[in-house]
Amino acid sequence: MSSKLKVRLVRIALALVLFLIGVSYLPYMFCCRQAADWYAGDLSRQKLLANGVAKWVEGDLGLDDFYTGSEQFNGEWLFGTYTMAAMGYGQTALQHPELRESNIALMEQCFDKLMSEQVRRFDCRMWGSDPIESLDNINAHHAAFLGYFNLALSLHRMLVNDSKYAALNDKITAALAKRIKASRFGLLQSYPQEMYAVDNCAVIGSIALHDRATSENSGIVIRSWINNFKWHCVDSDSGLLIQASDFRTGKAIDQPRGSGTILGLYLISFADYKFAGELYAAARKQLAENVFGFGAVREYPRNAKGGLGDIDSGPVVFGYGLSATGFMLGGARLYEDDSYYSRLFATVYAWGAPYEKDGKLNFVSGASLGDAIMFAVLTAPKGGLLK
Repeated sequence: MSSKLKVRLVRIALALVLFLIGVSYLPYMFCCRQAADWYAGDLSRQKLLANGVAKWVEGDLGLDDFYTGSEQFNGEWLFGTYTMAAMGYGQTALQHPELRESNIALMEQCFDKLMSEQVRRFDCRMWGSDPIESLDNINAHHAAFLGYFNLALSLHRMLVNDSKYAALNDKITAALAKRIKASRFGLLQSYPQEMYAVDNCAVIGSIALHDRATSENSGIVIRSWINNFKWHCVDSDSGLLIQASDFRTGKAIDQPRGSGTILGLYLISFADYKFAGELYAAARKQLAENVFGFGAVREYPRNAKGGLGDIDSGPVVFGYGLSATGFMLGGARLYEDDSYYSRLFATVYAWGAPYEKDGKLNFVSGASLGDAIMFAVLTAPKGGLLK
């Protein structure tokens, strides 16, 4: 081989190496450049997103603004927009006292929307009864509505002890505790004959946060629930949460899943920070990966058969779940995993396409629910609210 040819091959190889470095490094660096500010809880960043979410909260959202193809799912997404927005406003008010007054007012707007007939309709249709009006019915669990709503009410109670929603918060908490005690497995049905681990995480988180806000003690209920939950809902092989269980036997009827586990650990951190940390560690081990520097989270464990996901997981692309990856930001901030937080943020930035306009930050690909979820997970209490 001639010396000229050798030099030429070396140059080509060097150019290829530099190209691959650029492809794998530069896009990630561009997309993660704001991650440190978000991880630190930068006030200006949080205000931009708070203002972006306020566009939806103060607007006139309706079922027709969602395009799931199902009126039921449209209702769930409308409900989720207001509950996750309320969590974001509560968390940022706790982190930044200067936001307290404005954010409390926005939380209360969320509650007023959540109490409306339009938002309660999806749950009423499934149960044949209203979640608030049937609180005395111990068999009408309504976990899909009451767990998340009460979690946000309890967070509001931490900010406003004499909250105008205090009596409602007390009544829902008492009803949920009674239903847990009466349940065969200590678990509640989201809808009749449908039992999901993640919704039960919201239920127990709401009770524990209510205790913190009111100095009441539901410790026995919470400890018993945790033990039952670990037995019935945590997969022994992966350490992840089973997505769904049989309401009659408590046995798994779905695989362990990323979306349910990671949202669940955020919710359960309000009740048991240590246990939620075990779920985060399992998700980190079983699901978390890096793709050209970008953080990506699998919807199914690596050794599982896998699947296409569902309405809750969002799109699953090459095994990676949109919802699982986004939710993981909350876990990384809760457990102060700053390096992986940056990688996840880069992915969310690239996938969600955030844009700023008129003092507001919104995500192109998420619309109202995506903005609200990002608000909640990006502002999840660093190091945990309850330890």
